[in-house]
Amino acid sequence: MSSVNSSSTSRDQLAKQRGIPTRCNCGEAVSRFTSKIVKNPGRLFHCCPMGSQKDKTHLFKWTDKSVVEEIEDFQDLFDMLLIDNSEFQKSVRAGEAMMKCHESRIEEMEDVIAHCEEKTS
Repeated sequence: MSSVNSSSTSRDQLAKQRGIPTRCNCGEAVSRFTSKIVKNPGRLFHCCPMGSQKDKTHLFKWTDKSVVEEIEDFQDLFDMLLIDNSEFQKSVRAGEAMMKCHESRIEEMEDVIAHCEEKTS
């Protein structure tokens, strides 16, 4: 009984990899299959080709759960990018305002230089 719990725990830990899995902990590339069992007909899943119903230490994960995780992770990333973009836009506006200030100051200095040159000529 404890071996069932430990193998179930191992499989649960493998399935905790977020998103669509590409490799099992054993190093094998995972494949996608379609369930043919009555309980989940047509449901897609990813699993390690080295795994079996007896050896549950290899990866098995339902694809729909993986896709939901991918979407959640992309949403989090998108939200962070929106914040970064907003901060970048503020920085650009501040830089543009500073540039206008410097341009104005340069024009004032050019006028002073031109006035000084007129006096010395």
